[in-house]
Amino acid sequence: MRKSSLSRAQRNFQVFNQNDHVNKYESLRDIPVIDVSDVEKESPQAVVRGPVIEVDSETDQESGQESTTRVAAAVPDQEQEPEVEGLQNNDDFIALSDSSEDEELAETSQNGSKEQEGEEEQEREAGQSVNTDYPWILNHDHSKQKEIADWLTMEIRDFVAYISPSRQEIEVRNNTIRTLRKAVMQLWPDADLQVFGSYATDLYLPGSDIDCVVNSKSRDKETRSSLYSLASFLKQRKLATQVEVIAKARVPIIKFVEPKSQIHVDVSFERINGLEAAKLIRSWLEDTLGLRELVLIVKQFLHSRRLNNVHTGGLGGFSIICLVYSFLRLHPRIVTGEIDPQDNLGVLLIEFFELYGKNFGYDDVAVTVSDNRPGYLPKNEWRELQPARGTFSLAIQDPGDSSNNISRSSFNLRDIKKAFAGAFDLLTNRCFELEGATYKDRVGKSILGNVIKYRGKLRDFNDDRSLVANRAIIENENYHKRRSRIVHEEVFVDPSESESETLKEEQDIYHIEGPPKKKRQTKSVDELMGIGNEEEDDYNPLSRENEDATLKKITVDAQTKRDYWLNKGNSLSK
Repeated sequence: MRKSSLSRAQRNFQVFNQNDHVNKYESLRDIPVIDVSDVEKESPQAVVRGPVIEVDSETDQESGQESTTRVAAAVPDQEQEPEVEGLQNNDDFIALSDSSEDEELAETSQNGSKEQEGEEEQEREAGQSVNTDYPWILNHDHSKQKEIADWLTMEIRDFVAYISPSRQEIEVRNNTIRTLRKAVMQLWPDADLQVFGSYATDLYLPGSDIDCVVNSKSRDKETRSSLYSLASFLKQRKLATQVEVIAKARVPIIKFVEPKSQIHVDVSFERINGLEAAKLIRSWLEDTLGLRELVLIVKQFLHSRRLNNVHTGGLGGFSIICLVYSFLRLHPRIVTGEIDPQDNLGVLLIEFFELYGKNFGYDDVAVTVSDNRPGYLPKNEWRELQPARGTFSLAIQDPGDSSNNISRSSFNLRDIKKAFAGAFDLLTNRCFELEGATYKDRVGKSILGNVIKYRGKLRDFNDDRSLVANRAIIENENYHKRRSRIVHEEVFVDPSESESETLKEEQDIYHIEGPPKKKRQTKSVDELMGIGNEEEDDYNPLSRENEDATLKKITVDAQTKRDYWLNKGNSLSK
């Protein structure tokens, strides 16, 4: 310890060694105990708040007297009744009013309410954090359903409604297509931009890209120079960012991001098979119940596992649609009308994962959907099927081209099959688990969330497809109308001709001629038996000019032939 500190401590303790030490609390014996509540009732201004006694251990007697003076000055004038033996009973304090206790209780209650509100906010945040992977169950609790299959079906409907496009999303995509179409027509006046793929069929997920194709009258825009010309033109007009030209692929495309909407766009050239497929898929959606719901579920399932990209061996959108379509069309309980697909989406989803994850024979069987008649085709009977890397591969026959396998690029089939099998196990185990659970354990749980995750922005449950027209579908329909009109004009008569000529030519066109009638040739019995007139027999044994030819033509005479046939008839009658 320092010397200065030691001397200071000694000076402080010298106070207790002095005989004239004055107890500072002795002056309080004559001060009565005041009930401030009474004073507050008479004059609220006389209430003393805050500390009224200040004692400094280092002060001397004078400072003690000053503090006593301050206490006496703080107490209002009233009749003082000294309390005997106050210090002996340890009552050396000034009692405050009950209002302080009320304030403490009020503060405590306020703090408690704030803490409770904070806990509720934390619970809400915790609830939202729990449901970030499956937000479609917010305010949509189906845990009271008696049948687990109905619970899963309702949850599938909620998910489809949750990811369905809003009015704003449809308008943004329409504006993007309109802007790109104007740019293409400005660069090439004889060309037009059409949309195919998921946006032209209403089977797209939030954030899905837009597939476009540029077709021209000259049919010469698939060259390498055309790709780079369009890419540079869009970049100069600030209509594309992150531009990537893939010119060496089997189907050359341009990939870029539209800056305003931040939507990824893929542009191909001089192809119409995608436009034909979009029309075909829309007809499937109209005729097949449950197709859209199951396709969106399977798409999101593969998307969350990064198995939906064809460039990395995943399963493409058209392949998914063909698998689901053939599954629904060939389901025995649907074909016989035993179940309604819309009311049994949960069971159908589990059976889909079971079929393509555990039971389908990928080595020997191919899927065909030609002529709107889905079925299964042995691979050894598909002559145009190109040899794959191995026998274990997925083969789906293109409905527009029987020689094309639309799933030939899905080389990562083992992971896809394993994912489907795992989804079947997860869903069935979850259903069995919740089947035996109590209502308290069911609340807030999700069945579909066991296999599907969604980590996008929070959305509402409004499906606004009926409020805003999808320009991609409208343009696709107009394209097919123009195409059918051109084919009609090429095949049938010119409508500018006169009415009479038209009717005449139509009669000629639709006149069906029957097969030509065969003329019936009648011969006599002698001719059939080879017996001619004897006068026509010009055989001359003396002439040698036509000896060889005569021997070949006639070998016996007429009487001999008659005898031969007569004997033959008698023998047959016996």
